[in-house]
Amino acid sequence: MEAAMNSDTPQSEKHLMLIDSFALLFRGYFATAVTGNLMQTSTGLYTNGLYQFTRYMMDAIKRFKPTHVVCAFDMGKTTFRTEKYPEYKAQRQSPPEPLIPQFDKLWELVEAFDIPAFGISGYEADDLIGSIAKQASGEGVKVSILTGDGDSVQLIDENTQVLMLKKGFGNYEAITLDNLYELKGVKYPHQIIELKGLMGDASDNIPGCPNVGPKTALKLLEQFETIDGIYARIDEVAGKLKQRLIDNKDLIYMSKELATIQTDIETLFVLEQSEWGWNKEKLQAKFEEFEFKSLIRTIA
Repeated sequence: MEAAMNSDTPQSEKHLMLIDSFALLFRGYFATAVTGNLMQTSTGLYTNGLYQFTRYMMDAIKRFKPTHVVCAFDMGKTTFRTEKYPEYKAQRQSPPEPLIPQFDKLWELVEAFDIPAFGISGYEADDLIGSIAKQASGEGVKVSILTGDGDSVQLIDENTQVLMLKKGFGNYEAITLDNLYELKGVKYPHQIIELKGLMGDASDNIPGCPNVGPKTALKLLEQFETIDGIYARIDEVAGKLKQRLIDNKDLIYMSKELATIQTDIETLFVLEQSEWGWNKEKLQAKFEEFEFKSLIRTIA
């Protein structure tokens, strides 16, 4: 398949898709493992996560037609967030044994697609996605973030949308500035961070303020817009909630910091190096290694 665009294409017509690689891999693994369908090659390699990742990615590319594609990777459990708060994501169980070998193989699979892959020690994939999205959007490029992680909603701007993978194959929720309030209850993308600071996030083990749930947090943001705004007018908060916010101020600000995706990392990203298109022979060889017989037919 030829590359979709060339360097003469106007920036406004370029469309970059940023893929949260392990989010798709985990989703693909558990979607098939729940049925007991653990695909395995003749050499013993489990491949169900890799197979579903490929199907998810190819479907999204076919559906949304990006001209450029980049995959972002997490690089281990230790990040600047765990340095600040060791309990961050500490409640998560270790990956299932059949999935672990598929992590390294995913890098190989992405390389076979000729898709640039980024991973930086000390940061999560979200931070790379945030930094690349900000750079590309600032250059006038349309950006779509393919993920299952709602934290990415904070990255939305006039050029950037989040494509949330929903239950069921090929089911997406496109979140933009236009439908942000309808879908998430906040007026501005940055308020996703404020929301996490107030109510926390159990999936990431971010504490937030005790006894402040989504309804209370959204009501506070509706009135004060930001956490800074709350504390600047703390006397306007009534009853026990006021004292609770005062007592847990440090915890709230730390939670906000943990939930904030970095957007200023040096990534060495160059848009022209991420044009979408594959080398059929290289990709077919990788599909044959993984024994993806049905996928081989799709690229033939």
